[in-house]
Amino acid sequence: MRKTHNKDLQFIKEDWLGNSLDQDNRYINLDGPSEKGFMEFLKWQMGSNTYASQKKGQRTNVHVNTASKFLSSGGDYFTWLGHATFLFQLDGIKMITDPVLYDIWPLKRCTALPCTPEQLIDLDIILLSHNHRDHADEKSMKLLTQQNPNAVIFTGLEIGKLLKGWGIKNEIVEAGWYQAYPNIHPSIAIHYLPAKHWNRRYLHDLNQMLWGSFMIQYRGKNLYFGADSGLGQHFKKIGLMYDIDIAFLGIGAYEPVWFMHTSHTSPKDVLQAKIELNAEVLIPMHYGTFDLSNEPIFNPKSELKKLIGSRKDVHIPDIGDLNDLSFLF
Repeated sequence: MRKTHNKDLQFIKEDWLGNSLDQDNRYINLDGPSEKGFMEFLKWQMGSNTYASQKKGQRTNVHVNTASKFLSSGGDYFTWLGHATFLFQLDGIKMITDPVLYDIWPLKRCTALPCTPEQLIDLDIILLSHNHRDHADEKSMKLLTQQNPNAVIFTGLEIGKLLKGWGIKNEIVEAGWYQAYPNIHPSIAIHYLPAKHWNRRYLHDLNQMLWGSFMIQYRGKNLYFGADSGLGQHFKKIGLMYDIDIAFLGIGAYEPVWFMHTSHTSPKDVLQAKIELNAEVLIPMHYGTFDLSNEPIFNPKSELKKLIGSRKDVHIPDIGDLNDLSFLF
């Protein structure tokens, strides 16, 4: 029987007893499946793309700040490294989310890393939301764990076996939804929460490892890393549990909508997710670095900017920017 929770970790939701499993002993979402079948995949791949002409010679519209000030900065900050990879520094603790530092075959990065991978040292925590290759990259994880042997990896149930299969020796803590990871610093707490998504690494391991999102609590503030997710009931549930100061949510890989909407949020969807989360500020991610779907790589940022106009509650950073978090306190 697959694990439904980590018996060594506390639940943070009173009526929650652990993750549900289907009749095939696989993890499931709170409100229906996200994954598509092989025939649906073929329909997508063999169908026409209304954006095909726009994708010819496409170039990303994400700027990369190569000053790398974040590498030597003190204080509390976050820096976007591209796609779903963020570097946080909170009270001297450094953590990185879903680190993907290289190309992921057969996809080439369309944005450069704002530093060299070898400069990412002194990490304390690696947050790994799920096992998809654009979030859990073997080469990146091997390098980071070799450079940061004391960094602890916080992830979802059953993902540890994948990491150990890569030869990773770092401490790995797996959690189920609504569980709190061990505190490694008095002012920081991290919770593993639901997402509407799915997991598959190989042909026959569909949803045998858990996916999720993270809440980073720091000095009374809540920073929500949404990872990969489509719109779902979990956003309202999470919004009722926390007063969210900043939500980091995906806006890319949304076309064709019929195929993608249960797994990812579009620019329009993400504004709805922000409302349901009742988040003060939205930081978009998961766009501009890898060409994963039908829309041109420049569309997510352009569409979001059209939708928000002059709104101040959505901040679109450049890769490599040093984003000071002192304004929260």
